[in-house]
Amino acid sequence: MLKRNKGKINEIIYNSTAYYKGKYRYYPTITDLNCILDKIISSDSTTDYIRITPFYINEQLNMQIEFGEYMFYLECLDSVDKQRALTDLRLGAILYPLCRKNDVNSYKNALEKYKDLKEILPKMMVIAKLEMVLKEEDIAFGYFCFEIQHMHENVQLMKGLITNPLHTFRCVYE
Repeated sequence: MLKRNKGKINEIIYNSTAYYKGKYRYYPTITDLNCILDKIISSDSTTDYIRITPFYINEQLNMQIEFGEYMFYLECLDSVDKQRALTDLRLGAILYPLCRKNDVNSYKNALEKYKDLKEILPKMMVIAKLEMVLKEEDIAFGYFCFEIQHMHENVQLMKGLITNPLHTFRCVYE
């Protein structure tokens, strides 16, 4: 069961990804992810971290694949090593940005860069096609979804209160 936590971003994520009083989780599609990120960006807040893990589901083949290597992880620290931030590779800088705590502008910029998805979606589609052996006629039955986690939720995951969503639940449209 998902727990409702205090804080603007925690509220946005909970209201956008939990339903039936937190008993079930909704995994947003690309369009819904963009709406959630817009709300977070508009909140003028930061959180300790936010993690977004993409996955692809194909209903025709009854298969799904998680893209852990394309997980977005934004962490806000007390201080940021500028040298590390400058030497990151372009994709690494998009997927694993750092920002200072309460640096709303850096937080917003990092979310905006990830929200674009133009660089990572085609790469994930190539992987899905190869690993799932997708044929042209199968592609129309698939879609990308995203699991969104935030600081307080990670504590719940470590305590075993949330099970692996990819084995128990699929994207649901509100």
